[in-house]
Amino acid sequence: MARTEFTEAVVARAAPTAAPPETAVIRLVGALPAGWDCDWRLQEDGILLRVRPAAGAGPGAVAQWLTGVLDAGGLRGWRAVR
Repeated sequence: MARTEFTEAVVARAAPTAAPPETAVIRLVGALPAGWDCDWRLQEDGILLRVRPAAGAGPGAVAQWLTGVLDAGGLRGWRAVR
């Protein structure tokens, strides 16, 4: 089965009490499902993610994963902006 393409997403720190970007990226990458790949770049109050789900992941898999992760306690105060 062919690999899926990378999906780009930007998450931004939306609350001053939210974890700093350096901490948030560790939490995001640590929450990736097995077999997924991720590249990332820190920005001043945000993170650029490039996520490639495992082969066979349905459309919207990255958005669904990101929504669930951002709702988790360790990433409160962060939101997806793209």
